[in-house]
Amino acid sequence: MVATLFHPLHIFILGLGGGFVIPLLYRLGKPWLTLGFFVALGGIVLVSGVSFYGLIAGGDTIEVLTAGALPPVSINLRFGPWEAFFTFTVNMVALLGALHLWDRLRGNYAALLLYLILVMGIDGMVMTRDLFNLFVFLEIVSIATYGLFGLERKPAALAAAFKYIIATVIASTLFLLGAVLLYYVSGTLNIDQLLSMRDQLGGPIGTTAVLLVFASLVIELKPFPANGWGLDVYETMPSGVAAMVSVGVSAGVFFALLKLLPLFDGQLTLLAMSGGATFLFSNLLALKQSKPQRVLGYSSIGQMALLMLSLALLRQIGAEAAIPLVVGGLFINHLFAKAGLFWLAGVVQRYHRDPRAVLARNPLMIGLLGLFMVAIAGLPPFPGFWAKWELVMRLTAAGKPYWIVLILTGSLLEAGYMFRWFVRALRPSSREAHARPDIFALLPLLGVALLLIGAGYLAALISGVASLWIFSPLLAGALFYGADRLPGRVKGVLALLAIALIGALLAAGTSSIAGLFAWLLLAGSLVITAASLYRDDSREGFYPMLVVLALSIPALLRSSTTLEFFYSWEIVTLSSCFLIAKCRRAGPHVLTFLLFSLLSAFFLLAGFASIAAIDGSIQIASLIHAGPEANRAFVLLAAGFLIKAGAIGVHVWLPGAYSEAEDDVTAMLSSVVSKVAMFGLLISTYLTIRSEVGLELAHAMTWIGMLTTLAGALMALRQNDFKRMLALSSMSQIGYIVTAIGLMSHLGWVTALYLVANHMLVKGILFLALAGVILRTGTRNFADVGGLAREMPFTFAMVVIALVSMSGLPPLMGFGGKWLLLSAMTDKGWYGLAICGLIATCAGFLYMTRFVNGIFLQPRPAQRLPVREAPLALLVPQFLLVLGILILSFFPKLLIEPVSAAIDPQFAATLVWGGMSLESIYGFWNPTPVVIVVLIVAALVFGLGVWYYRSRRGNAADAPDFYHFYRPMLSRTVPPFAQMFWRGASHFALVAAARIRRVYSGNGQTYALYVLLYFLAIYFLSTGFGAVSAGS
Repeated sequence: MVATLFHPLHIFILGLGGGFVIPLLYRLGKPWLTLGFFVALGGIVLVSGVSFYGLIAGGDTIEVLTAGALPPVSINLRFGPWEAFFTFTVNMVALLGALHLWDRLRGNYAALLLYLILVMGIDGMVMTRDLFNLFVFLEIVSIATYGLFGLERKPAALAAAFKYIIATVIASTLFLLGAVLLYYVSGTLNIDQLLSMRDQLGGPIGTTAVLLVFASLVIELKPFPANGWGLDVYETMPSGVAAMVSVGVSAGVFFALLKLLPLFDGQLTLLAMSGGATFLFSNLLALKQSKPQRVLGYSSIGQMALLMLSLALLRQIGAEAAIPLVVGGLFINHLFAKAGLFWLAGVVQRYHRDPRAVLARNPLMIGLLGLFMVAIAGLPPFPGFWAKWELVMRLTAAGKPYWIVLILTGSLLEAGYMFRWFVRALRPSSREAHARPDIFALLPLLGVALLLIGAGYLAALISGVASLWIFSPLLAGALFYGADRLPGRVKGVLALLAIALIGALLAAGTSSIAGLFAWLLLAGSLVITAASLYRDDSREGFYPMLVVLALSIPALLRSSTTLEFFYSWEIVTLSSCFLIAKCRRAGPHVLTFLLFSLLSAFFLLAGFASIAAIDGSIQIASLIHAGPEANRAFVLLAAGFLIKAGAIGVHVWLPGAYSEAEDDVTAMLSSVVSKVAMFGLLISTYLTIRSEVGLELAHAMTWIGMLTTLAGALMALRQNDFKRMLALSSMSQIGYIVTAIGLMSHLGWVTALYLVANHMLVKGILFLALAGVILRTGTRNFADVGGLAREMPFTFAMVVIALVSMSGLPPLMGFGGKWLLLSAMTDKGWYGLAICGLIATCAGFLYMTRFVNGIFLQPRPAQRLPVREAPLALLVPQFLLVLGILILSFFPKLLIEPVSAAIDPQFAATLVWGGMSLESIYGFWNPTPVVIVVLIVAALVFGLGVWYYRSRRGNAADAPDFYHFYRPMLSRTVPPFAQMFWRGASHFALVAAARIRRVYSGNGQTYALYVLLYFLAIYFLSTGFGAVSAGS
């Protein structure tokens, strides 16, 4: 009874019946019209949903044969797993879309009828197994779409509708001609029969027929450059109609391509080329767009092109088993996220022409916008993330690196322009919205957001990531987001408890090096989180992201597979990005941070895929056992981790992100988050152990690390903004850790871990101290501060201790780390590195001296009022960090012994260097001569600088003038090559986008010509250049 009541054939009964009844209900009254429409549309959703559930529960595929006959006499419909998946998800979005579009649909019986017929037509395109019926349903969908275009009467919209009609009529004509020729050749239009006899369709007529059908479907999916007609519709139509065209109509056409794919085996390379070019160029051209719906149009075309590309490549390499996860994941991701973005753009436009006026005071809408943006960019925890991971893994195993580069490049471009929209939406607006969106306007957005989250979890289960612990950071963040209206300090205390309890559970699952990092960084996270209590404002959205960030780090360190690692890595990136975005001044730097973080992630993805292609495993343990063939993987992984660390050349994101983030956020980023990249770099160096070439690559990494140290120190020295100086100092100090890791010795790795601990403690103290200074003085400029040693004595004392440890002076722990590093380099005979390190140390002494002198010792400016000591909430965390430095300085075995035990015995059974144990070195060395030499060198350099300065000026000057004099000299000697390069690359992309975009003239006749030329290109490439379709 239930099976009969919810039979898929009832979808057409409800669609057609509703279409006939709606005009009659209109005469009875608008309430009856509304009821009839939602009964019909809701019934379609219910029928597809119940039937889908029946298939999941083990039911058989439902075959529908009409007229009591067999094909080709009857109409053949099929409702299998794929059909159920597509129809149910599209129908749910259609129902939510009707709610969004209700202001235009209400009382308009023609529009309601057309909307219902549109949904039925899409379902028919998915379910039919007859080529002529596919054409009929395609025409039904087209006519319904044309009618809905009439909801917008502006001239631009009418012109766009006309261009859309011309292009789709041409495509439909090609399809009909192909169907007629196929019937002539085969004597049937049944799709299953055509697929079974596809080898007999090789003659001139059969080939032409197949190409006509193929070209028609590809053109309907709006390939570049024959897609200007689609972009105009996306831009000018109501957001609800544009969304249905983007995710509904395209879904029907794509499924038609999917079920006819075996017929197009000879055109798989053409399909991949079309999809790849469209994905790349659509995302490139969108860089020059500012209109939200046109931006979404470019993205929609790009996403459908990625589906085409993925489908073609997976079939070409024989990886059909991955199609459900890859194609299904990309489809559902686009369906829900793109619909949500179109609807959100419509809601914003409905309430104010300036989107910032609506979003500025609506955290829920900002959260929804961020959620949809993250999903469409292919980031976790949404389906697109799991799909792209699987796609890259499969393509790497099949030896398709160029396609991977294209996919990742297009993805980076898409993330760039989508998040640019997000960053712009966060900017404050001087205007206020006329009214805030009500719950009815937000209901479709909330519904599709929940569907997207659920789909992401299901995709994770299919990918084999089912453990609760990996999702615990997001679950904790969601709970804090629900409690975001609590007082700020209450949320801070709760955050401390959550990080302590959940973080400890996550860290308990770690061991060896990962365990050391986990407990060390968890302790640092707790201290920095405690410092956030110095602010008593609500800080909406801050604590949810802080909790996610702090818990994602031990989750990452607990990972046993590269997929788990990569998932947590991306969560760390996203939570960091959103925390930086909380500061209004950080707007221009958020996008830079995100793009370089994604570039880093894509290198890691390619590296992990290369390892998996070698031994077929995604276990992190496989890194240890990889052979010499893993050198390419090491280069990719090292590049990814170095980008995230802010190494020289790719450091341009770091100064802005660190200096413009909120002060306690900067402390977290510098002291804790930066160490995650160091852990990744440490484990990736295992790949170099068994190869001479690999060891040379590690040697190159040591030079990158030392040059990073030197460049960071020189750039820090010329800063007038003391927070930016400290940000560049962080870059410089990270360079020491990179150098130590690249030494590829037991001693080098112990040194690296020792430096990691020192850097975490020191930078935590310094950035929290700066938070107090900025809070009390309201400035970050050296010229506006001074004389704070007496007014903030506790802050001054702790800053001095931190600087002594960072500079490497005895007796604090920084001295031990730098001594070990210098000793390891000279032991290997790497004197060039050692000399470079000495120069960097000298530059470090200079900027550290300037830092403490400029803020605390130089005379107080006359215009500055007296200030108080920093709040206790900032001083106590600093004191705890100072206590950590003192304990590890005077009891170094507390750190050295567990570090030594954690180092894998690949290098040595015991920690021995030069015939003497590390304990002996640390206990009996005589570091004083080396320290004296370093100090003398620094003093000589400083003295020469003073002499040169006086000889040029002819008079004495104070310290600020001295450093001001050296700033232009350093600018000439250390030009910003990296900034010039990346600005040039950005400018080149924008110029290329502007030039290529000229193909979109807006002329309907030109667009029609593009469509015809596209068909001819497909035809001649397939028949006249046979090598093109032979394989890639």
